[in-house]
Amino acid sequence: MKHRTDIDGLRALAVLPITLFHAGIPGFSGGFVGVDIFFVISGFLITGILVRDFEGGRFSYANFYERRLRRIFPALFAMLAASIVAAYFFILPSEVRSFGKSVIGAIAFVANIVFYREAGYFDDSAEEKPLLHTWSLGVEEQFYIIFPIILFFVLKYLPRHRGLLVAMMAALSLALCVVVTPFAPDAAFYLIPMRAWELLAGSLLALGCYPGGTVKSAPGSRIRAAAALAGLVMVLTAIFTFDSEMAFPGYAAILPVLGAALVIAYGQDTAVDRLLSWKPFVFIGLISYSLYLWHWPIIVFGTKAGHGELGFGTATAYVLASILAGYLSWRFVENPFRDRAKVTRRQVFAGAGIGATSLMAVAAFALSVDLGDRTFSRQTLAFDAARDDVSPHRDRCHSLSGVAPPETACVLGDGPAQLVLWADSHGVEMAYALFEEGLVVRSLTYSSCPPGIYNNLDQAPDCAQHNQAVIDYLLDQEQARNILMAAYYPPVNKYPSNVAHMRATVKKLIAAGYKVYVLAPTPHENDDHVDLPRQLLRGGNVQLSLEGYESEHQDAIRLLAKLEQDGATVLWPADLLCSGGNCPAVLKGKPVLFDSHHLSMSAARYLAHRYAPFWRSSDKSAKGNLHTIR
Repeated sequence: MKHRTDIDGLRALAVLPITLFHAGIPGFSGGFVGVDIFFVISGFLITGILVRDFEGGRFSYANFYERRLRRIFPALFAMLAASIVAAYFFILPSEVRSFGKSVIGAIAFVANIVFYREAGYFDDSAEEKPLLHTWSLGVEEQFYIIFPIILFFVLKYLPRHRGLLVAMMAALSLALCVVVTPFAPDAAFYLIPMRAWELLAGSLLALGCYPGGTVKSAPGSRIRAAAALAGLVMVLTAIFTFDSEMAFPGYAAILPVLGAALVIAYGQDTAVDRLLSWKPFVFIGLISYSLYLWHWPIIVFGTKAGHGELGFGTATAYVLASILAGYLSWRFVENPFRDRAKVTRRQVFAGAGIGATSLMAVAAFALSVDLGDRTFSRQTLAFDAARDDVSPHRDRCHSLSGVAPPETACVLGDGPAQLVLWADSHGVEMAYALFEEGLVVRSLTYSSCPPGIYNNLDQAPDCAQHNQAVIDYLLDQEQARNILMAAYYPPVNKYPSNVAHMRATVKKLIAAGYKVYVLAPTPHENDDHVDLPRQLLRGGNVQLSLEGYESEHQDAIRLLAKLEQDGATVLWPADLLCSGGNCPAVLKGKPVLFDSHHLSMSAARYLAHRYAPFWRSSDKSAKGNLHTIR
């Protein structure tokens, strides 16, 4: 295939926005679509090579994977080795296991599966994972394990229908992507069935399956120029207007993928070709693989070393350092290993085996040894440990899906339950802390499902059924007559009808003879993107005033005031955690939250020690000590 400098320029248009987006440079909010552009380019180039080799009768898996190893492994191994060294100094103990798995995943080309499995509700944020970007290598290499086999049989037995069959595979993958993205975005983002269509779009270009793909049907030069320009506009629109809050990939990914396909299909000998063939673009395109490999570890480890958010100057320095590292890797690692005169096939396979084994051995060692323990202060280690400061029975007693019968839910303690805790994930730690105080607690918690009978909560698939089962159970049983409700309040406050439904639920329970208690929000910023232990580790200012607490949670406070009017007793953690108008984020050296808004086990114990006597005591005058904030 004739070398196309415009494709080098398109690579630059993929990798530069990714780098700038990850560095936090303003204006590139959709830079993450660069990966989608890479997928189209890869599908086009590799399928072209496969077709020529198949039709020329010279294809062999040994040759194909030799080329892949020469292309992928040397620079990847260099980046992984440097990352392991950096990890010794900057990876916290809580991150060691995840980092070790990511090294193994990157080498085995299953990083996308590794990160998909880690993409849970309480997972570390992406910005803390220095090898997160290797997920895309996993998608590509999994594709190239499967696709050559399919293409071989298609070209051998159904050559006249090759375009149709590949188009059908692409359509099926795209349909899966669109369907899966709304309810399983992590799966749609990371897994190959929902990403294959982007590579197959490039494959269709290589097979000539588009208007103008054959000489006879080639459109005129003006039409080609217009199509290429439209493709470039699509790509730029995605880069500058998309953002990380949108549902992606889904329908949205069609824009950059189609744009890249149009540029590849029609860009030659047009103004777009001349633009993308500009020497600085071509240079960035040539080093794009190495630049992609190095930019994210540089940003992540640089941020860890700096213990703070990226400023514009620092972010710019990281981008320049990434370009320099990418060039050095391309010049002294990538290029020498592509030279068959310098490195033989035997050396390539032997080096790949030895390098992979060595790095995976180091990673496996990291899974069992906290390499960074002795490089951090005691306070840093305490903040880091707070990420895991959760109930030891969280996995066993907390429902994530389905409708588990309430009568079979966890009872913490021996004997009849004294207290029923009905909550979403915000009640798990309090249930265990109250058990430690000697209470027998029935724990009825369901992830992302606040207690009450609602019709507008869609973040948990079976929330309505779960809550209906709970209320039916509570109205039917004769054991504990005390109910403690806890919730993450924004979903409840989202619709006026939800407030009415929660009030109706509380009234129904009180009418049935229950004493209802409601736990108010823990004092801290109500922001899903502010992880308290991480903020403390970075030296961030996390002091919250009582006035700020009331401002942050004003909707919840209004709701809780209404629940008090309905006869519920509201427990205000701020009464016990705040002093002198301020609400510290640290209680006896430990964060009050284990993530952005969930009460830590340490703080739960502190509160439970003061709340538990009320449920143990027959002196109802104790009620006055439970709340003072209005």
